[in-house]
Amino acid sequence: MCIEFLRALAKRPAPVTLTHRRDVDNLLVLRAAGLVAAFTLKTDDGRREVGRFLALTPDGRNALGLDGEDTSQEGQPLLQSPPLQQLQQ
Repeated sequence: MCIEFLRALAKRPAPVTLTHRRDVDNLLVLRAAGLVAAFTLKTDDGRREVGRFLALTPDGRNALGLDGEDTSQEGQPLLQSPPLQQLQQ
């Protein structure tokens, strides 16, 4: 479910780049629900879409019960994805 994906995103330092289709789809659902600030980009060849998670919105924090908590943590990105610069080459 997307709430579990939201929880996983909240544990990672933003921004997070997502390249797997299912992850990008989940990100779009969360953005449409107003729970995250995010955007998507198409690669130069136009065949692949990547997502970029920027932050939880206040509604996203409320959904996770994080009112006012600092969710930033040191650690690896959610997915081991190349930075956007590498995708555009």
